[in-house]
Amino acid sequence: ENSLGQEAHAAPSVFSYFLPDFSPSGPLYSASLYSPESQVLTSPKLISTLNGLFSFLEFGLVDCYGGFGSSSQFMDPSCPKTKSQRWLNKIKRKISYGSSLYPPAANNAEKIVDELDVLLTNGRLTTYSRRNLIQVVKNSHNFVHGLRNAQKLIITTPEYQSTSVVRRRVGFRVKPSDLPPPTKKYRALVHIMLNGGADSFNIVIPHSGCTHTTSFDAYSKIRGVVAIPKTKLNVINAVNAQPCARYGLNDALPYLYQLYNKKDALFVAGVGTLSEPTDQSNWQKNHFGIVQLFAHNKQQTDSEQVDIFQEYPGTGIGGRILSTLQKNGYETSALSVGGVSEFLDGDIAIAFFDPSTGVQKLHPIPYERDISDIVLRLNGPTEPISGLFGETWARKVHQALSDSRKYKAALDSVKIQTKFPDTYLGNQMKVIAHLIKTRRIRKVEREVFYATSEGWDMHAEVGNGLTELLREVDMALNSFVTEMKNQNIWNNVVIFQASEFGRTTTPNTSGGTDHAWSGNYFLAGGLVKGGQILGKYPDISEGSPLNIDRGRIIPSFPWDSMWKPVAQFLGVRSNEINKFVVPNFRKFGRDHVLLYGKVFKQDCVDNETFYFDHKSNTCSKWATTEKRCKMRDKFGRFVRNY
Repeated sequence: ENSLGQEAHAAPSVFSYFLPDFSPSGPLYSASLYSPESQVLTSPKLISTLNGLFSFLEFGLVDCYGGFGSSSQFMDPSCPKTKSQRWLNKIKRKISYGSSLYPPAANNAEKIVDELDVLLTNGRLTTYSRRNLIQVVKNSHNFVHGLRNAQKLIITTPEYQSTSVVRRRVGFRVKPSDLPPPTKKYRALVHIMLNGGADSFNIVIPHSGCTHTTSFDAYSKIRGVVAIPKTKLNVINAVNAQPCARYGLNDALPYLYQLYNKKDALFVAGVGTLSEPTDQSNWQKNHFGIVQLFAHNKQQTDSEQVDIFQEYPGTGIGGRILSTLQKNGYETSALSVGGVSEFLDGDIAIAFFDPSTGVQKLHPIPYERDISDIVLRLNGPTEPISGLFGETWARKVHQALSDSRKYKAALDSVKIQTKFPDTYLGNQMKVIAHLIKTRRIRKVEREVFYATSEGWDMHAEVGNGLTELLREVDMALNSFVTEMKNQNIWNNVVIFQASEFGRTTTPNTSGGTDHAWSGNYFLAGGLVKGGQILGKYPDISEGSPLNIDRGRIIPSFPWDSMWKPVAQFLGVRSNEINKFVVPNFRKFGRDHVLLYGKVFKQDCVDNETFYFDHKSNTCSKWATTEKRCKMRDKFGRFVRNY
């Protein structure tokens, strides 16, 4: 799982390890080609896979330096640390569970490389790759070492990693340039996706001061065996006009309860994928042939792209936000600690992190030389007629090595003191907190992070399972917020929690709930105007005008309505949000708008009321007597006209 992302008998969902119709952004997406395994081929997995193969060639099947074998803790001799300790073949046979003892038919560099070319790439090595590999063999200090180096390097090439023909172009890929020092204050979005469809009607629950159809008693009757008892609820005030004056927050979320009461967290109720305003009379007409409601994979795509009519295909909502900010002069960064997702797809390269392994070095064998430079040369630029799968691999290699160098140096330079829970989500949030602390080193001004929590598809025995996962979310949230406050950055961060859909309000016969539509989600941050429930908590009774069948509730608010103020918080201008970030939002009226001032406290998003004074590094309000114009500077900020 940590090395390849495909542990036997441990698929993360019913969809196995990757989706059959997955297409990574870049040349494959542009050509309408699918590459399912690219969904697990993140930068950490790419490096760990290559290191596992390097270890096998060097030591046999053991776990030395990222190997795929079993523990080396009690091996004798232990993993070698110097050239003098290098294992001979007889030691490999004794210790490992198998080794590569391939004997080539010839012993000169040209014939060794040609033989490997036939065996491993069907004779598809480019002239450039062949020439470089021959030189490596010749420069090795003996025949065995040269053979092993050639094997290690050929498996890093696009010729080996794809079955298409690679056409090498003269030159080298462009290296990322150094960024200038940041001039704008930092802001970050942390998106937490609860994969599987969280039962959010057991997270925020009608409590008291309710209309008849949404009372706690009505809730208990409708939810039956999956209902949460009143003794398991922490009471929160709705504040806004909701069907109940007070709701109950599941007591597995005690820290989120604190954030809500401290006015650092809010809920938005009745949210989901919508093509346009919808009710019982038109829900099928509005969505048939456009989306596949209630399907995990399609609804994950719709909730992460937020572009239901594909006006900007191949992009996610997070990616479009970052693309817009970059065009407006911000130094941006897209980082995922939760694997591959369409959420971050856009113009910005995505950096991936595996919390279980950390930032890895390619070929970490201590007595061997660094091979990164030659690996980069072997994955150089290709011609337009070259195979697109090979080009995709080569691009991933370059990004993986660039990210490894960049982020390892940054992360090694700072430490975080907060203790995080050793859980799937806790480890992800720890990495995000650590990365945020390196923001000045990396010279970044706007970042979007993607994290996931798995296992929310509870068709059976939802009670204990939901409690366990909610506690995991709550503990991770507690540690993360504590660390953000320690870094004095909590006001600059917003957390957006989502799930692909909600679940049926009526239980099934297995004590679980099934795929549905509307859900309730939270935002948290130092500038979030918390302590309130926005949106509209739905009537969940059987006769509800939004109940289409079995407690599948039609959303009242589209995902777009939540994303608009979040994009504004990050600095995207209103006209850009409506045109590019949430293009379908124009189909919804003002009653579906979550106004920025309703969601966030006063801050320094440049607009006609406030501006950020970069000289004094403070937030200022336009003077009422000051003559203002609607001119903007090159970064889109309003400028004063004295």
